[in-house]
Amino acid sequence: MPRIPSPAADHDHDLVVVEADGDLDMTRAPDFAIDLGLALCKKPRAVIADLTSVRLLSAAGLTALDRAHHHAEAVGSRLAVVAAHRSVLLPLALSGLDGVLTTFPDLPSAHAALTGLVGAGSAS
Repeated sequence: MPRIPSPAADHDHDLVVVEADGDLDMTRAPDFAIDLGLALCKKPRAVIADLTSVRLLSAAGLTALDRAHHHAEAVGSRLAVVAAHRSVLLPLALSGLDGVLTTFPDLPSAHAALTGLVGAGSAS
């Protein structure tokens, strides 16, 4: 089930992590989309969709990511995806979303890259 950690998590760097697990299919993608939308409504500098525990990424999951990407742009935020498994990376590549979304192989890499981005954005 998708879940958003407590609002205090990553608040210092204005990052929000939304985690999903299992199958991100037509039955679970709507909840994931809602979680991403709620995270983006807070207008953080970046939202990280952590898909490291996702076994299946269906068209419904891809649609949720695409819509969240557009939502992020609309609120001046950024959406990044953490994915390491072929079952997630392949659908991202086949759909072309891998060319639109910034992907990272693990959460520490995403944190490091986006924390630098957030720090640079905060300095302006």
